[in-house]
Amino acid sequence: MSGIKSRMRLPEIKKMGRKAIFLWAVCMLMLLSGCWDLRYLDKLGVVLAMGVDDDPSGKQKLRLTVQVVLPQNVAAESKGGTGGTPVTTFTETGDTIFEAIRKMSAKTSRRLFFSHTQMLIIGEKMARKGGIIPLVDLIERNPDIRTDISVVVTRGVRAERLLQMTTQMESIPVNQFHEMIDVNQEAYAMNYAVLVKDLTKLTGKGKQQAVLPSFRIVGDKAAGKSVDNVKTIPAEAIPALSTMAVFRDGKLVDYLKPKESRGLAWLQNKVKSTVIKLACPESKGNLIVEVHEASIQYKIKQSKDGMPVVQAKLEVTGSIQEIMCPGIDVMDEQVLNEIEELTSQAVKKEAEETIRKMQKKWRVDALGWGKEVYLQQPEVWKRIEKDWETVFPEVQHEVVCKTKISGSGVRGESIVK
Repeated sequence: MSGIKSRMRLPEIKKMGRKAIFLWAVCMLMLLSGCWDLRYLDKLGVVLAMGVDDDPSGKQKLRLTVQVVLPQNVAAESKGGTGGTPVTTFTETGDTIFEAIRKMSAKTSRRLFFSHTQMLIIGEKMARKGGIIPLVDLIERNPDIRTDISVVVTRGVRAERLLQMTTQMESIPVNQFHEMIDVNQEAYAMNYAVLVKDLTKLTGKGKQQAVLPSFRIVGDKAAGKSVDNVKTIPAEAIPALSTMAVFRDGKLVDYLKPKESRGLAWLQNKVKSTVIKLACPESKGNLIVEVHEASIQYKIKQSKDGMPVVQAKLEVTGSIQEIMCPGIDVMDEQVLNEIEELTSQAVKKEAEETIRKMQKKWRVDALGWGKEVYLQQPEVWKRIEKDWETVFPEVQHEVVCKTKISGSGVRGESIVK
């Protein structure tokens, strides 16, 4: 009898189980119906760039400027209207970036939102006095801010003034700054992008020092913040890339010269494309070689006294793009070989000038040689790590460059007579 009762209860038990599963699913759907941290765009001020300067009053450690997009003006501009400037800036002082951000809440009706921030601009004076490492701590630590933000330093101008510029090529100024770095790296390689995550990696083994691209303002700095600046041809003030800036322990040391800056790009494997001007092999005039590919390989050996020796092997591929040499025939294999050798010498010279500046004048390992020693000769690095600052300036090195010219256009002989 009890067996019959248990069989009769089984369908009821299954039915109750299905109801329980259904109720559980409904509860889960209710919980998943919305995001717990949902933020509406019309309640946010999207920050595209941050600029950090020293506080001129000296009361606080820094002065923060943020460039915020004005979506209503961008929308009006896209429809052919004139809704005003597409961005605005807010500025506040504080002892830390986070403090300055929170103090800005007294000046804006929207909460500042940093998930779309593209660039961190550090003023020259701030870079010399306060350093850059403390400034990237908030970005590295905060999950709402991406670590692929580009970091730059200013030259002869405050970060605040750069962010207040109006620009012609792009309506949103920081978009123009960001694209300028990419275009230069792909066309001339005097500058290359450095991201927040690149800087944080330097705190590991190898004691490599930081380098950053730099910006300046060409023209009337005061006129650059006016809307009228974009209504003149050319603009009264424009942003311009300078050269790579070198740091020691996070503080700005100085700026490289143009050829030294590109020499650093050769040594850091950052050259995507560039042009090299050469003197004609057997006559007056110049010819231009366009570099299509460039790579470098480091090999660390030991000298007889157990010190590291750096061997850098550069490989360059390019083509001849312009010839101002009377009577030269680049279809001649001997002439082509000579141009390849001249190109290799030019690349090697730029690299050597940069190494000389780093080793003998500034005594700063921004080349990453310490990291290469650590990776390839760990036993040597363990022995010299504590003294690397004094060892680096005396490290022996050898730079070898091999060039391959792959083409010379549709003509062989020069039309220049």
